[in-house]
Amino acid sequence: MVARSHLRCMSNHTIAAPITTWAEARTTDREVLNRAEVAALLTVDARTVDHAIEDGTIPAIRLGRRVLIPRRLFLAAFGITSSGSA
Repeated sequence: MVARSHLRCMSNHTIAAPITTWAEARTTDREVLNRAEVAALLTVDARTVDHAIEDGTIPAIRLGRRVLIPRRLFLAAFGITSSGSA
């Protein structure tokens, strides 16, 4: 059996810290946001984000079970310009 002790300290946010403010969303170099980040930015429940994705209000891409929201399209949907790297 392979020792997996190096995985104990890892979480979903090990690679990229969650985006929690509109300023971070505008300036990050990340190309996608997740449902939880979008829900936090909009101060709504994640299920509300799901409904907005289903009706096309929020653009999203599904990769298997993951739902990724393109950051620039999300900001544009709310009339916010991105100042992140291209």
